Amino acid sequence: MSRICVNVLSVINSASNITTETINGAEHIVVKNVVPVRDGIVLNGGLYPAEENTKGYKSLEDKPMPYGHPKVDGRHVSASNVRAVNEYHIGAYTRNVRKENGQVLTDAVINRRFAEGSEKGRKVLQRLDDMAAGKSVEPIGISTGLLLNRIEAKGESNGKRYTWIATNQVYDHVAILLDETPAGTPEEGIGMFVNAEGDEVQVETVNLSDCDTPDPQDPAFKQMFNNFMAFFSANNKPVKEEANPMKEIITNALKAKGKEVEGKTEAELMDAYNQMVAEDAKAKADAEEKAKKEKEEADKAAKQPAANAEEMPAWAKLLTEQVSALNSQFTANSDKEKGEKRAAVKAKFGMTDVAVNALNDEPLNELFAQCQTSTGLNGTFRQTAINQSVSEMPE
Repeated sequence: MSRICVNVLSVINSASNITTETINGAEHIVVKNVVPVRDGIVLNGGLYPAEENTKGYKSLEDKPMPYGHPKVDGRHVSASNVRAVNEYHIGAYTRNVRKENGQVLTDAVINRRFAEGSEKGRKVLQRLDDMAAGKSVEPIGISTGLLLNRIEAKGESNGKRYTWIATNQVYDHVAILLDETPAGTPEEGIGMFVNAEGDEVQVETVNLSDCDTPDPQDPAFKQMFNNFMAFFSANNKPVKEEANPMKEIITNALKAKGKEVEGKTEAELMDAYNQMVAEDAKAKADAEEKAKKEKEEADKAAKQPAANAEEMPAWAKLLTEQVSALNSQFTANSDKEKGEKRAAVKAKFGMTDVAVNALNDEPLNELFAQCQTSTGLNGTFRQTAINQSVSEMPE
């Protein structure tokens, strides 16, 4: 479970949220409803779930809002670093952190007198004053720096796939960006972040607006796309390639499945796409139905022996037990009789154990019949002399 620093980018572009307040006798500019993160968004493949956002958002209260992400000796550092405070602090901080309707919200508070004491602070004040006056200016970028643990997990949220989850969120600062693009640059995500304890972690930059970009595999997006293409097909109006991103998406989807797209009209592409979606849906449904039937058959087979045993009446169970006992007794008696016959044959003919044990059925009975004049099967009443009566009992 790796620890990283994520800079979540958003913007301030609404003049209606900018007000002025007097706090501790000093004038402050307050920008309300800054959004650092939303529940269930997927940014750069990572899910920010509601439960983790709820556990971590309170750590954003009273955090510094420096001018840009602080760096010392070329490395990103915590905004609480003394050298970072001296270089980047403009008297701004977060206040009234809360969670409403699945969004983490905070107010940005800037001490005007403090901000006027540095060139960076004056630039921020000028941009905010121009926005409040309704002038056409660039929005102010906001980049929330938070530390988190990234755990591997796969799934989908709001139509976007994720491969990890942001847990144990702890906020460090909210950077105010004027000269840096709010969309983030490759350079912004390169390097290491040194936290307050001096530990180095990886830096990653994501854009909050990315959560509004639909996933082409999202069913809702597919439906909207189908309606869009059906409209143009029905009206048979030509659409320029550069103005038709939907055609490119559907073409790429067909190519990914090995479908032929060259030379096809929009209507033909639409038909091919719909057929592909229908085939995928049918294949999935068939697989699910097959799995369901196999499970039902397996469950039925497993329950059948138990059901048969439960359905057998008491008298049948008793009869079965008695027949089983008789069979066992019969087998034992048969084995005993066979052993006695083999013993008699062995004594009569001087056979080896191997040879006599190989005798069964008729061969054994025939040889045993030749032994009866000298040794009977039951020794209790056997004759001991040729002229002795069978009725004479031994003394």
